[in-house]
Amino acid sequence: MLDDIDNEAPSNATDRSAAGDEHLPGERFTNSPVDRRTFLRLSATTGAALALPGSATADVSGDALTDEFTFVVNHTPEAYEAAAVIEFGEREAFDAFADEYEEEPDPELSRAPKAVTREEPTLAAHAHLTAAEVEDVLDLSGDGIDVIDFAPGANPWWTIEAPYEDGVFPPVESARNYVSYEETVEALGHLEDAYSDRVRVHNIGESPGWTNAFTGEESDPRDIYVAEVTNDVRDETAFDEKEKVVFSLSIHGDERAGVEAGSRLLEDLARGEAGAFEPLLDDIAVVFLFTNPDGWVARNPQTEIPWVEAHDTNFQRGNASVFDGQPIDTNRQYPTIGWTNPSFRPAEPEGVPDEFTELVPDSLAIVEHFRGYENVAFLCDYHGMYTADHLVFNLETNASFEHEGTHDLDEVNIRIGEGMQDHWGGIDAIADDIETAGEEMYGVPFVPDGDSFDGLLDWGSIYDSLAYQITGSFLGWAGQPEADGGLGAITVAPEIVLSNHYMNAQKEWKPYWSRHYETAYRLSMREFAQMAARETTATVATGGQDTAYVTTDELTRSSADLPHTGVDSGRGGDDDSGRGQGRAQNQGRGTAVRRRHEVVRPGPAGQSRVGAETTDASHSLFVDLEGVQHATDGTVRVRNPAGTVVREVDLAAKADPADSEVRTHDFEGAFVRRPQAGQWTVEVDSDAEVHVLTTVLDVEGDDEIPDPGEVLGYEQRPYTVNPMRFFADLDESVVDGDVDYMGTHHVSVGRLLRGNSGKRHYDKLVVSHDDGIDDSRYLSAIEEFVQAGGDLVLTDSGVNLLAELEIGDAADIAAGDIADVLLPFANLENRDFDHPLLAGIRPRQQEIWKGSQLGYTTGVDQPATIVDREAFERAGGSVAGTFTVGDLQDGEPTDLASGVAAGTLSAGDSEISVVGSVLPPARQTELHPFGMADYAVSFMGHTLLCNALGFEQRRYADGELVRTYGEIR
Repeated sequence: MLDDIDNEAPSNATDRSAAGDEHLPGERFTNSPVDRRTFLRLSATTGAALALPGSATADVSGDALTDEFTFVVNHTPEAYEAAAVIEFGEREAFDAFADEYEEEPDPELSRAPKAVTREEPTLAAHAHLTAAEVEDVLDLSGDGIDVIDFAPGANPWWTIEAPYEDGVFPPVESARNYVSYEETVEALGHLEDAYSDRVRVHNIGESPGWTNAFTGEESDPRDIYVAEVTNDVRDETAFDEKEKVVFSLSIHGDERAGVEAGSRLLEDLARGEAGAFEPLLDDIAVVFLFTNPDGWVARNPQTEIPWVEAHDTNFQRGNASVFDGQPIDTNRQYPTIGWTNPSFRPAEPEGVPDEFTELVPDSLAIVEHFRGYENVAFLCDYHGMYTADHLVFNLETNASFEHEGTHDLDEVNIRIGEGMQDHWGGIDAIADDIETAGEEMYGVPFVPDGDSFDGLLDWGSIYDSLAYQITGSFLGWAGQPEADGGLGAITVAPEIVLSNHYMNAQKEWKPYWSRHYETAYRLSMREFAQMAARETTATVATGGQDTAYVTTDELTRSSADLPHTGVDSGRGGDDDSGRGQGRAQNQGRGTAVRRRHEVVRPGPAGQSRVGAETTDASHSLFVDLEGVQHATDGTVRVRNPAGTVVREVDLAAKADPADSEVRTHDFEGAFVRRPQAGQWTVEVDSDAEVHVLTTVLDVEGDDEIPDPGEVLGYEQRPYTVNPMRFFADLDESVVDGDVDYMGTHHVSVGRLLRGNSGKRHYDKLVVSHDDGIDDSRYLSAIEEFVQAGGDLVLTDSGVNLLAELEIGDAADIAAGDIADVLLPFANLENRDFDHPLLAGIRPRQQEIWKGSQLGYTTGVDQPATIVDREAFERAGGSVAGTFTVGDLQDGEPTDLASGVAAGTLSAGDSEISVVGSVLPPARQTELHPFGMADYAVSFMGHTLLCNALGFEQRRYADGELVRTYGEIR
């Protein structure tokens, strides 16, 4: 049994009753669980008139009521139904209660029965009762009740004797409500005690903790638990060697599907009743992480939510922490490489600033614990969304994967889709329940109408699926290499519809719908586990062709380049890795942070303006908005000092849960690099309270890059990266050809050809930069290579070489037909799926590479090189897709330019392939204290590059060829 789980029985003391309202104001705290200091702090924080602790909404009392139940039933809205477990001392009282309140289960599973009863080993009932009903039960039962206690959760009996005779976590169809945190803590202890050879539970740390209005604790942190399940779980050597699958359950506390599926699977695994999982447990370990207890227990009436004026019995997205007035989203506080938003508090245990240990203790504990694992194959972070065109989206992490990892990720998605289709056939099998739930939750009777696996599952990057990107996610951290502080895992975030709040609506238990999301996620977990147990490989077949890629020092980025570091080794030069060593030292250069938090409340005054002052020294401006998810009407606009709108949020459109193109998340913001000096304005016209946090980073002197030591308190982690590492990594999977690097000077001196024979030394050449574009020998050597029958692949700024090459179709393209541009996201549009460059790429997939781990932000800063479409087609080119360059003009999205992003040109027997943005160099202008990635191609970008090279990707499972992508040409 766990030593750190409190296994004492709930107290049955009855000596406390609710404080009356007759006390004088100064005396109202005397008998209250909330002291005066706590009350005043909460009142100041919320800016609202909280009910004094003694001001109960009801006045129910009785000898049988425990103190906690008395508090709960008296301090909640009138219609609130408290979860009550009732133990009877007399049969007559038990029968009277059952006659009045017990219900047969609804065959439609629309709700749990009002009350259920049992007769052994004691007479007991579980019911959801309002204050008035509690009074009625007391009158009805007389002295025949021994105890009425608060017992939230799915299992009605977890607080009393013999709670688990019928199982720990009941099936959704018979559950009393959502699984509660308190019952899960007890359940984990029971499962470990009963199945110690299979289950091991760790208490790894604490949450920040809300104020507990019942106990009076200003901070009531909750323990974070990890449960490991495998055969012979306590054999440390065997456990370390096993492949591990980690399931993170409901990191956002209001997205309950993960916990509902994971807790039930955990019990079945412990009991040996998990079917397809059973043969896997000699080879893999399944690890369950209960990620966000604060978001979970926020539903309890005892919990005070500082930013909620009245009683709130909903779950919360994040934990109990507030930073500069803003609630913290726990899924933005992880130490991901690349760009770090200065509004976040990244939880890096090494060298952590003191304040972070109070704000993000949960994330710090999770990072430290999971770094102790070996062989984490998959990490799945289970979420919930509003509406979408598929039942489930699987989101590809922002972390980059090498060839085999890329294929493992795609293959597990396919197998999950097949598993869902085998189970349901298609979305029509559960359409009625989805439609009903949509109507009840959002007033919108919708049914997913996508065509991937008949509407059941689709997958792509975060942007592909939800139209936004993030930094600091749990998923991004866990997916990055161990050398960069991550777990080196294949990481995925499943999102399922109708598993999130709509504004302030009460989140109600709907067993008719919950059974489907529990099933969907259990099928998902099964396929991840089975995939981890398989022997999987992926290779690249070239048809015996050899490839050269041109690297250059101009693509290398190193921490030694930064003005606030000193590193004992610099750039690596023209090599295949671009990696170096060195220790960065914080130099304390001139960086300053200015933050301002304001709350805009609705009212007769209408629109409110919040300002932020920038100067010529301002490096960047961040605007973070919280509370927009509660609005149903209005607009938020960010204006620069000239009055131009640079960001606009339509709150009415965002509040429409049926609009899957708009309502994608519960947060909004804006980022501006090198903001115009002067007064920036955030205009808020909203019918709900909106918190506005502005952060300005000022960098003095010639320094162009903020010092992370000054902004966050972390020293810069050393790194040296180069995007050409992609080809060095790919070479490890090539089975029948060589992939070699060379510098521009190697090309210039004729290394592409075999001496003066005119024969090629290589069959393919990749150029991803325009370094050397002014060197006539370099250009002539490339022309000779193509004329000798070699294929040329130009990516990123290397596309500029088209204007200088006098070969084939390229000869008709001039410098004026090519433009270097910046994009918000490198999304391929207007795609021709019959084009060979797009073989194996699916409609959902648009984002070619993921920017944050390369230092790019959510602003317009991703580089691309495009070719005028008319000129490209006039030259004989075949277009696979385009990039669109756009901007906001007076708040309206406006297309400014469009050009060829992917396509092919001919040159005699040779082919020239163009990909305008896929392997950009890292961007060092923003905060990136934890280093950088070499590259961050999505599955789409990876496949696009392989197709451009004319390679065939081959995927194997347990030695059998299961899939191919592209073809050799």
